[in-house]
Amino acid sequence: MARQFFIFLFIALVAGCAKTGEAPASAAAAAEDLPSEATTRAEANRFLAYEHTIAIETDAEKIAPLFDAVQAACRAAAEDACAILNASVSSGDAPSANLRFRAKAQGIQKLIAVLSSQGEVAGKSTSAEDLAGPIADTAKQLAMLTDYRDKLEALRNRGSSDIEVLMKLTRELAQVQSEIEGLTGSQAGLMQRVNTEILNVTLRSYESESFWRPIADSASDFGNDFSYAIASALTAVAYLIPWGALLLLIFLGVRKLLRWRKKSA
Repeated sequence: MARQFFIFLFIALVAGCAKTGEAPASAAAAAEDLPSEATTRAEANRFLAYEHTIAIETDAEKIAPLFDAVQAACRAAAEDACAILNASVSSGDAPSANLRFRAKAQGIQKLIAVLSSQGEVAGKSTSAEDLAGPIADTAKQLAMLTDYRDKLEALRNRGSSDIEVLMKLTRELAQVQSEIEGLTGSQAGLMQRVNTEILNVTLRSYESESFWRPIADSASDFGNDFSYAIASALTAVAYLIPWGALLLLIFLGVRKLLRWRKKSA
């Protein structure tokens, strides 16, 4: 009996030592499983949709060539999924252009490099929209609808002699499938915004013009300004004539009344 007791005690001590030796290894493994600060930051920024805005100033005669060059650079960046969302240009004394692009981060940087090399950066800004919430909500709705659709299909596959029940199941399945497709499209759009970035570009000529430019502009508009001034003067005279006649009648009436009162006194 005593021998069995010592054997049992020996086995318990060996097991305790084994557990004690395994504890540091388990703690080290748990420490390794903890996410690092960089991983946590990357996970937090995973669903950020970035939008950039840049204003470029250059010579007036370079607006149109730069307008074409940046579009050509976007078409050449097919591997960066670059797309031209909007492009407009205006000519005249102060030409300008506006463009809007969508591309991966590398493609956006390529476009900014092309713009910066051919003009002066007058302004630049970046904003980000966190789409983690909408993406998570859409994923939950998709999961719920998919599960509901699977259950409806299981009910339909059981087979039933009730035609009305089968028709109701078919209509409900069609409705659920339509909602799933709509949510899938919304989810794809949200993920596209996360995986790509937006770049808004404004091209304009230099604000500092030559000394004679304002004088030349005024001289070229002199005829129009003079005609508008004459028109304004004629309009004022047209308003003053009836008012002047009315005021003259009032003055004569008051003068006559004062003379009459003076004679009476």
